[in-house]
Amino acid sequence: MQSTELPIATESPLSNLQLARLRLHLERPLRAGEAPALRGFFGRQFEDEVLMHNHGPNNELVYQYPKIQFKVIDSIAHVIGINEGAELLERLWLGIDKTRIGERELNVLDAQFDWKSETVSVVPHPISYRFVHPWLALNQKNFQEYSESESMAFRIEKLNRTLVGNTLSLCKSLGIFLTERVEADCSKLSSFKTTLKGQAMIGFIGTFQVNIELPELIGLGKSVSRGFGTLIRNTGARNAK
Repeated sequence: MQSTELPIATESPLSNLQLARLRLHLERPLRAGEAPALRGFFGRQFEDEVLMHNHGPNNELVYQYPKIQFKVIDSIAHVIGINEGAELLERLWLGIDKTRIGERELNVLDAQFDWKSETVSVVPHPISYRFVHPWLALNQKNFQEYSESESMAFRIEKLNRTLVGNTLSLCKSLGIFLTERVEADCSKLSSFKTTLKGQAMIGFIGTFQVNIELPELIGLGKSVSRGFGTLIRNTGARNAK
């Protein structure tokens, strides 16, 4: 498994996240590709709330891990709130009685909200997760290196390093301090053609392992606010090395 050594920190290696999940049952089933439209509706509806769209007063992009994320899972709209995002969702969710997807306004038939505290920590053995929506792992430079290499070992190592980096970036953005080595294994992922803002891209789906407890339904990689990189934990997920 690919690993990276972390500096010793004085903080505890355990950190809690406040996580809110809002499930919206709409008039019709949604497609996974409609998550960006769902995000767009919420961004317009609550344009004064930066966490909903990650743009500042002059429409400048706010560079931080998105604390509000929009997903479509099993044809149902999900909105995930993390820390301040969870507080925002709790304040607003009762006022959400409709959405707009494309040209059609859809009533909310049922809304379910729950809130929990989740611990993120490095664990002794890898945990198996699955990307249920494509993980956008590669930037332009990494994509070129990945595509030009004929070595499967090189490609897997590139994905391993990227996944470790994505995980560390998530933790840093959320104020989580880790003191132990992080390892990842992406050898079981498969490439998948997808699009982002009309641009053709390669994403990755399937099972991976990393030795960190992560909350289900959060995202890793690029465009997690639009549902990309959404993960769930596999049944019987903890595996020995």
